[in-house]
Amino acid sequence: MGMDAGPVLVLGAGATKACAGPLTNEILWEADQSHAIIEREDYLYLLDEFLQAVFRMPARGMRGKWSYPGLPLLMSLVDAAIDRGQPLHAQFPVAWLREVRAALEYTIFAVLEFKLRGAMPDVHDRALDVLFAPGVEPRVISLNYDIIADNVLARRGQDKFPDYGCDIQTETYRQWAKWGMLLKLHGSLNWLYCPNCNRLDVAVSRAGWGFSKALEQLYMTEGGAANDLDARYTCHGSPCRNCGTFVRPVMITPTQKKDYRNPHIAQVWYKAEEVLRSATSVVFVGYSMPADDVEVVYLLKRGLEHLAAQEITVVEYDGQNRKVTEHEVGQRYQSVFGEGVQWHTCGFAGWLNERATGMGVCGGA
Repeated sequence: MGMDAGPVLVLGAGATKACAGPLTNEILWEADQSHAIIEREDYLYLLDEFLQAVFRMPARGMRGKWSYPGLPLLMSLVDAAIDRGQPLHAQFPVAWLREVRAALEYTIFAVLEFKLRGAMPDVHDRALDVLFAPGVEPRVISLNYDIIADNVLARRGQDKFPDYGCDIQTETYRQWAKWGMLLKLHGSLNWLYCPNCNRLDVAVSRAGWGFSKALEQLYMTEGGAANDLDARYTCHGSPCRNCGTFVRPVMITPTQKKDYRNPHIAQVWYKAEEVLRSATSVVFVGYSMPADDVEVVYLLKRGLEHLAAQEITVVEYDGQNRKVTEHEVGQRYQSVFGEGVQWHTCGFAGWLNERATGMGVCGGA
């Protein structure tokens, strides 16, 4: 599809939370709650040993949600230690920190895949109905790894895949028509990347493959169970179909040292700026626009410079129903896009209900 003018939907972590998924800082807690189910090749045991030794956490079963360091802080500390070649603890030299880093990536993957297995939430469906007129292909930008929006778009497209805006080599994906655009700025659980030959493939979640003809065809023609997303994520990765190098999911993890140099991610970002520049309006759902997320905010600022603040809608959940000037997220949006941003505080489902009834119950500017 082309870059025709129209609305754009931007999904942040709050959109995943609305579907019973975890927020970023809930992932470690959720991993502990589900460790017996999602453990693979001692990843979680290594991470648990690291947290007890380095952060002096109590043993599993004696922790609360508050016991864990924030995931962005934890990953930033591990990245800083690896970058400087310095251990964080005598028990964990730099070589072991690389294993811990891999364990953290697996934890993010496993928790999201497990918690959202089979999710087909109506909020994403309803949002597409609200924002995009019949016959208009949706344009969605996601900051999430989960494949909820992927499944929704694939189901709606029936015999089509969403256009990811990058060079996926999987034959079935290349051959089949596309419907809608889904640009995932931080990568996706179902993208498998080879660092040697730069090949990018798309895999299938075993819980979601039957939602559409396109996903069913992908599952059946690309090796069956060998293309199952969960089966292909192992401790060492699975072999690239091109050169045999081990592949891994593409995830720009929540750390201060985010690496956007993956060529496919760069392609997605270029396409995202094009889409934003053609937007007639934009709706942000559950993206807090943190001050340290400089690359994303820069992209949004450049891409949406043509829009008046009134054409920018921000959907958050705030139990106190605070005004935009009293909420730190609202303040950030106003500081970037100006006064007049449309501010709604009753969450994804609440905003959709407001749109359906025409009654303003979601907070004010």
